[in-house]
Amino acid sequence: MARNVVGTWISLGAAGAVMAAAGCAGNPSPNSLGARTAAEVALPDSALIAAAPAPEKVAAADLEQRQTVRSMGEETQREFLQLFGPDPLGLAHAPANAVRYEIPLQTNDAVENWIDYFRSEVPDRFATYLQRMGRYEPMIRARLREAGLPQDLLYLPVIESGMNPHAYSRARAVGLWQFIAGTARRYGLEVNYWVDERRDPVKATDAAIRYLSDLYDEFGSWYLAVAAYNAGEGRVRWGIARTGSRSYWDLVDARVLRRETRNYVPKLIAAALIGHDPARYGFGDVQPDARLAYDSVTVPDATSFDVIAKAAGVSESAVEAMNPEYPRHVTPPGQEALVHVPGGHAEHFASAYSRIPASRRVTWLVHTVTRGQTLSGIAARYGTSVRAIMAANGGVSPRRLQIGQRLVVPRRGASSTTLASASRARPSGPATVVVRRGDTLWAIARRYKVSTRELMAWNGLSSSSIHPGDRIRVR
Repeated sequence: MARNVVGTWISLGAAGAVMAAAGCAGNPSPNSLGARTAAEVALPDSALIAAAPAPEKVAAADLEQRQTVRSMGEETQREFLQLFGPDPLGLAHAPANAVRYEIPLQTNDAVENWIDYFRSEVPDRFATYLQRMGRYEPMIRARLREAGLPQDLLYLPVIESGMNPHAYSRARAVGLWQFIAGTARRYGLEVNYWVDERRDPVKATDAAIRYLSDLYDEFGSWYLAVAAYNAGEGRVRWGIARTGSRSYWDLVDARVLRRETRNYVPKLIAAALIGHDPARYGFGDVQPDARLAYDSVTVPDATSFDVIAKAAGVSESAVEAMNPEYPRHVTPPGQEALVHVPGGHAEHFASAYSRIPASRRVTWLVHTVTRGQTLSGIAARYGTSVRAIMAANGGVSPRRLQIGQRLVVPRRGASSTTLASASRARPSGPATVVVRRGDTLWAIARRYKVSTRELMAWNGLSSSSIHPGDRIRVR
């Protein structure tokens, strides 16, 4: 009976099935509501679950069914229960492997505290997160469903980044799913000066799905998989070995996880519960942003965003919103690149772009400061002004230039060859590099074509660990 009702809800929708049952018109038989064929019954459990509605839809339908039953008259309610039983969705008889396809949304004091925090302490911020979800939710849900992963993993980028592809953490994690560079590269994302695919919502989602699948396969629990996503696999393995338990809550009670990780799963559950029923928690008036709709076009070489926008006939901000994986607002020099433009503008772009000379496809370049250079000298070299350079670099001070510092220089007609060579420029003679956020000793060594070991020797370093503000001497 329960499986027949689930089949009906899949085919007719929850509201239609419940209302048909509530009316009890003609006392319909279970078979009249859509009994499964023998072939359907023979499907493996995993296929049955994959074909079922998303968990949040089942939960909403279950709530609607229970409310409808409570609103019935006593006699009608008795007939309904006799016909369909107390569990018409069959949730109590879910296949044994259903645990892979949903995250149990258990509530406890920690979860309730996070719910209160979201709706009482930071309601405006959380409303913004729910609003941004509209841009990426359809894409993320489709990919989770295709991979056979829980739909509630949608809320992981909500608590990680606030659904912001430009998010950057103190731990140097980037993008919707907050990948650090090492993990990103391990799961196939490109991370370099010109391209950071951690910021690409689609590619980062695919990488996160592969990573989360691997974590679940290792730990056999979504709570532990999500905890490992936050803390790293090694920490969770150590916690299991230390406690002898594979229960996330046991690891929390034993305090073998960092405080952030002890809060991580309750925070995810709280975000998911609010997302399932925003109105109940005071977010009913949030209007999700429209889904990002774009066309994909190809450019043969370095092209800056303002040129792409002009060719497509759209604003530069629209191009920025659809291409966060290019942090320099220009596609990589010397290679073909895929670019997104607002839907319906691909044909206009192709026609206009074909008429743009290669020498005018980049309207700025990157200059690396060398010994003795000044802003006025750099401006004169590239035919621009000191004011333009200062504006393009966040008001950089002419008196505080550092050897090795990179400056964006607005300039008409900067070719991709000039762009590439300028980004690789290195000073002659000794130089002092001021470490900036995101720098590593390996990256600095590579930039100046020296070894990490040489840098450590020249600077008396016992390890390769460096921090923003440190001064690194390069010979």
